[in-house]
Amino acid sequence: MKLRIPNLGPRARRWLRWAAYPLFYVVCLVLFARLTFPYDRVKHRILAEFHARQTGPNPKQLEIDDVSGHWLFGVEAEGVRLITPPPPAAPNDDPAAPKPKARVLSVDALYGSISVLRLLFGTTAVDFGLEIGDGGLEGNFMRSSDASALVLEITDLSVAGLAPLEEIIELPLEGVLAGHVEFSMPEGKLEDSEGKLALTIDTLQVGDGKAKIRDTIALPKLRVGTLTLAAEAVQGKLELKELSANGPDFQLKSDGSVRLRDPVGTSVADLRVNFKFKEAYTNKNDMTRGLFGAPDSKVPGLFDLDPKIKRAKGEDGFYGWRAAGQIAKLSFLPASDGGASTLPARSTRERRAKPSLRPKKPSKSKDK
Repeated sequence: MKLRIPNLGPRARRWLRWAAYPLFYVVCLVLFARLTFPYDRVKHRILAEFHARQTGPNPKQLEIDDVSGHWLFGVEAEGVRLITPPPPAAPNDDPAAPKPKARVLSVDALYGSISVLRLLFGTTAVDFGLEIGDGGLEGNFMRSSDASALVLEITDLSVAGLAPLEEIIELPLEGVLAGHVEFSMPEGKLEDSEGKLALTIDTLQVGDGKAKIRDTIALPKLRVGTLTLAAEAVQGKLELKELSANGPDFQLKSDGSVRLRDPVGTSVADLRVNFKFKEAYTNKNDMTRGLFGAPDSKVPGLFDLDPKIKRAKGEDGFYGWRAAGQIAKLSFLPASDGGASTLPARSTRERRAKPSLRPKKPSKSKDK
């Protein structure tokens, strides 16, 4: 089959010839800008701005091996390392004790690319991603005058060394993270957001037998198993569909909701968290038996001597807690039955201070 080329008239050929010149110019401009772009200056600018913002007593350090281009309008950084130094030694610390090591989050490659065509029409669209070992993360962020949207796809990402998670748990982590996150925010407002997330961490393990909890005791490695998190947001209310784990050493089940607000730290949570340490862990060695109590022993372990923890423990061995308040400063209250947490009753003063939502009855005239 032969390709038939339509015959163009003299005027069409003239316009095509004139259109080819600016098109060739734009292609050459983009190509040479891509080849001669000063990526070294971008690298030094990123490092300078990051270190300028580290004003705390224990500043983090950022290292980048190389910065180059990614496709036409993107930037890629290779060999990125975020170093969190150990906390400074206290005056009463033992000089002979081993000093904690710095935590290092290593990223093999980190890239971001912006869509220039959408930018011309007033929409910011950024594709980004990172690679760590055999796993990684890919995402897209789009913002226009009337809405914002975020999509994340996570595949086989190791949680070991992830600073945000380890800072929350305060212990080393092992496991593989995967899942999908999708959110849209009308007018860029988090309190009106819609979306869903589904995340799993396979073979999750907490601790390494050496790191101490709050610098007091080093517990054996806790095998949590597969941690599953599923939630859906409707009109700014994030409903927790599932937060559970059932591993060899630990079991977790939770539900509740979070009222999303801007900024994220002011979001209000109302969660019920129930967890249980299994006998395979509590009876692992003398330390765990002393902490959680030996099986078939009437003597409680040190863990249950705390009055709040004792109130949270139910007959089935689960510890029930209610986490409520702003996410940045959550308060944890023990559930009285150890299983299902209930909201505490408001005091008489709170009931009087809170205005009634019932409509007032119209007052009768004295003349009638």
